[in-house]
Amino acid sequence: MQISSDASTYTSAAYSSNGVSGLMSGMDTEGLVKSMLSGIQTKIDRQNQQKTQLEWKQESYRDVISKINSFQSKYLDLTSSTSLRTVGFFNQMKSESSSSAVKITGASSGTAQDFNIQVAQLATASKLTSGKFSSGEIQMDLDAIASNMNEHFAAPNQEITFKIGEKQVSVNLCDVELGDDEKPSLEKMVDAINSKLTEGGIDAKLEIGDDNKIKITSNVGEGELSVSGSSNALSTLGLKAMTLGGENDTIYESTLAADASKLDNTPPSTAEINVTLDGKTKTLSITNGTKDEVLESLTSQMKAAFGSSVTIDKQTGTITAKQGQTLSFSGDTSVIGLEQGACTRLTTSSKLSDLGISDYTFKINGKNFEFTADSTVNDVMNKINSSGVGAKMVYNSLSDSFSLTSNETGEGFDLGVEGGIADAFFKNATYKPGKNAIINIDGVTVERTSNNISYNGVSMELRGTTGDYFDESDALMVDEDGNFVTEEGTMGETANITANRDTSKVMETIKGFVEDYNKLIEELNKLTHQKKSYKEYAPLTEAQKKEMSESEITAWEKKAHEGLLSGDSDINKFLSSMRSTIYSTTSGGTSLSMFGVDTSSNWKDYGKLELDEEKLSQFLSSDADAVISTFTSVANGLNDACKEAANTSSASPGSLVALAGVEGRVSEKNNTIKKQLDSIADKIKSLQSLYNQRKERYWKQFNAMEQVIGNMSSTSGYLTSMLGY
Repeated sequence: MQISSDASTYTSAAYSSNGVSGLMSGMDTEGLVKSMLSGIQTKIDRQNQQKTQLEWKQESYRDVISKINSFQSKYLDLTSSTSLRTVGFFNQMKSESSSSAVKITGASSGTAQDFNIQVAQLATASKLTSGKFSSGEIQMDLDAIASNMNEHFAAPNQEITFKIGEKQVSVNLCDVELGDDEKPSLEKMVDAINSKLTEGGIDAKLEIGDDNKIKITSNVGEGELSVSGSSNALSTLGLKAMTLGGENDTIYESTLAADASKLDNTPPSTAEINVTLDGKTKTLSITNGTKDEVLESLTSQMKAAFGSSVTIDKQTGTITAKQGQTLSFSGDTSVIGLEQGACTRLTTSSKLSDLGISDYTFKINGKNFEFTADSTVNDVMNKINSSGVGAKMVYNSLSDSFSLTSNETGEGFDLGVEGGIADAFFKNATYKPGKNAIINIDGVTVERTSNNISYNGVSMELRGTTGDYFDESDALMVDEDGNFVTEEGTMGETANITANRDTSKVMETIKGFVEDYNKLIEELNKLTHQKKSYKEYAPLTEAQKKEMSESEITAWEKKAHEGLLSGDSDINKFLSSMRSTIYSTTSGGTSLSMFGVDTSSNWKDYGKLELDEEKLSQFLSSDADAVISTFTSVANGLNDACKEAANTSSASPGSLVALAGVEGRVSEKNNTIKKQLDSIADKIKSLQSLYNQRKERYWKQFNAMEQVIGNMSSTSGYLTSMLGY
């Protein structure tokens, strides 16, 4: 569909609610007003079209800026891993070690390396290791089993206590004579309590009232009678823990009925013991019996639960777990003569006081650490490890031992410990002083305090020895060339280290550079050589869009965008600067074309690059310094060209950034196009105001005319009626 680009749209409606169009005159008032305002509306439309066209240009410029900066950040930014401006990029090395004893961790010299390393000794840290902290055994108190069994399996102590001043009596309701239902009767409970009160000289008495509610009578005067006891005993009598006072005889009447059947006087039938072996827990049930019966039951149940991993010596009461295993007990452990939490190994949550330690001091290399009885093993280790003392303390649960290791490897980092905690934790300790790494590089023996070493730009980690080069007296065996030798006279598993420039990575990056450079200049040249279709396809007005389909609008606006940047001087200047830099010759007389990077001979390519990979690869191998010097020089020039056009810094913006700005930057609000858009917005605002003023005036004039016509019509009608027409 062909539409004239001069067609008008009306931003403001020409009708008004202040009058009725042509009511008396029959005229199309709205059409007349619209026609009278069309000149102003045309000016508004043209300003809106200019505004839209400028916004499109700004978007196109910003897209160009983004593409230039993406190219720059990838290949020209010094912080990029693929920056052609840095010598380090071209000096990336590919290194290998022939032995697992030496691992290459980096190579940066840019110079080919080939040397041999022998490792006689690794660097080690000074280490203090304790003997086994626990015995791995748990000792039962056989003599306590009988009494503990009696205590555990006795009837519950359902005791109730009465106290006035210093006088106090207690009655265990379970001791009261039982009735036929195996429970003491309520009457016998009350009688037993009153008897005890009398014996104890306490002026108080319990009586059973209506509905079995207990009444307490006493004349305590200015004193107080306190009642306490087990919850079961109190609830059985319908009482609660309380303090009573008053001069009246009756000082308390229960609101709850007493019930003798509530009394729990049944002894426990079993003792439950939880046994945990290396995280696996089993529950053993022990019934009332003699010591021998208890030990026999414990032994058989333990064997059924853990097999031969745990043994019990019934004669000595010793419980033993196998080497490296952890055995612990919880629950009703007293019936087998053990304390709650008994364990064959140390637990790091144990308090120092529970470990039999009374001197809570610890000194490492002269630095004092203070602890308390409630400090745990974890507290000790955490405080030491975070203190900066230069050593780390660890508890090994498998070996049941402590170790203190210097943070640094090598000779001279000694460890000295003193104090009560040191005596407890590091008894029977063995000390191994730190050692230096001893290596031989091409016949030269050297020592290092660390296993991470560097030689000629190659960084290495020593992971093992390449042979046994020490004789019986721990002296190194060396041949006449200075190399280490074994007793068999061999050099062992010597590590051959090679490092060469990794040309594959350089080639891959330069290929990417050529491709991305060509893509960039192709896109920009396309923009600057487009036909200026936008001159024939002005931005559509709203009125025009209403007459078109979506596909027609899309096709129109595509044409309206074409050529907006055609012949743009800033973009052409950037392209020219990039081309001249590519063609340039360095101070050393070299250029990219010498090394296989040349421009296309087809003028239609507008300076696209062509890469001769074989030629470049040969020069990287034969004359890498010349290649590096040329590429870094050209890359610096390209970087300057990119910055001159697209630098986003507010202090020194590139020409395109100063023109169009960049979103999210200071330049977004401070650029040439933004100022032009602001100026257009002011013009539109002024024209809109004029439009509204004229519209209001025209409607007032037409409304006045309609009123006059209406009056004339009314007068004419009156005269006609008076004259009898």
